[in-house]
Amino acid sequence: MEDYVKVATSLPPTGQLPTLIGISLILGLGKGGVPGLATVATATTVLTAPSDVPGGLGYAVALMVPILTIIDVYAAYLHRAALDWNTVWVLLPTSFVGMVLGQVLDKHMTDKGARLLVGIILLGILTLRTWKDVLIYLFPNWAIRNQLSGDSKELKVEIRKEGSMDSAEAEELLDNRNQYEEDDTEQVESGMSVSKNATTKIKKHQLSPARQLLWSCIVGIIGGMATMLTNSMGPILNVYLLSVAKLSPQSYIGTRAMFFCFLNLGKLPIRVMGGTLGLSMMPLVVGLGVVAVMGVFLAKPIMLGMAEKTFVKLEMGVVLFAGLRLCYMGMK
Repeated sequence: MEDYVKVATSLPPTGQLPTLIGISLILGLGKGGVPGLATVATATTVLTAPSDVPGGLGYAVALMVPILTIIDVYAAYLHRAALDWNTVWVLLPTSFVGMVLGQVLDKHMTDKGARLLVGIILLGILTLRTWKDVLIYLFPNWAIRNQLSGDSKELKVEIRKEGSMDSAEAEELLDNRNQYEEDDTEQVESGMSVSKNATTKIKKHQLSPARQLLWSCIVGIIGGMATMLTNSMGPILNVYLLSVAKLSPQSYIGTRAMFFCFLNLGKLPIRVMGGTLGLSMMPLVVGLGVVAVMGVFLAKPIMLGMAEKTFVKLEMGVVLFAGLRLCYMGMK
């Protein structure tokens, strides 16, 4: 461990301190809400593992666990007004079950097999949650006539009375409906109306409580396994929070941060007992944690200035990239 700390706290060409500072800042921006950056930072962390230090990969990954915990605590505090505690409590039990299963599977699966399995599962979940949106985008006229877009029966009857409409008219109708939904606001616990970026949930197309519970069990177990096998629960959780729980961007960031805070706190004793995290790494952890918190602070104005529709599309794009990347790494 001392050899790794020496490399991590030294300057180039033999040291990695500037690289780790950059990764921490990017990680903070990603955790603060800028889509895609957290995934980039996590992937880059693996590349910093020194090949000449025995167990270097384990130390590099373990170093990020307390830093992530610090970031998540601050991000959750920053967005506490819109944090959805119900979603956190629903996901945690099944996630810990998944972590236990993942620990068992880790002894019987290769790294490539684990990446391929998680990648396929991630792409499958993404497909299940977005296939309707894809059809609506490609065939808007057909989507309206078959109520795939969620339009009311009255609108469907009106369309049939007026006759057929071309794709441009259908797209305009769908855009108008989406714009109306995006402008909705919701009362928070204090009873005051807040802007759409500060709401707890998006009102459109909510699933029934039973279906939400089923999805939470699936995502919790699979995600818990993924975080132990490949440290890749983030993309799976993103799909659930945005497409199933229907959280607004600000609530998504706070809820995601609080959830991972609990999850990472559970990982800390495992890393300590495994010998990959110790007191000699704490000064480095504190310093990089401060840099990461600065990233979270800088990310908030960027996130608040981003349209909700754009935010969701970017996050779904990152999920798609992560799934394809895991599959590629598992097959090469």
